[in-house]
Amino acid sequence: MKSPGNIHHPIIDQPWQFSIAEFHYHVGLDGEDSFIDLTLLRGTETRRLRFSSPVGFSVEEGLFPQPTHGMQILDVRDRQLDGIGVEVSDFESSHGAIRFMARTVVDLDSDCVD
Repeated sequence: MKSPGNIHHPIIDQPWQFSIAEFHYHVGLDGEDSFIDLTLLRGTETRRLRFSSPVGFSVEEGLFPQPTHGMQILDVRDRQLDGIGVEVSDFESSHGAIRFMARTVVDLDSDCVD
């Protein structure tokens, strides 16, 4: 799925097919960077992603976590937002959907970096 004017980030194919198995928000204290770690499951496939310096975090009212149904990870570097390169949102406005922006995303199980 492609939203108008948005490019899907190549870090993970079809994120809307995954369920959120784990969610960890590390608050950066004493000068540390904050980050969000998501563990996503699709059948027997597990993906662990780290989003650095998240901002604007919100959870849609409803059941969280649930199958993500409409979760998308977008490459928003072309928007030229200060320190923002990735957006996590939901194109279906699913109940319990998460939304935030981050500086970068990395696959914790590979060398894939945005």
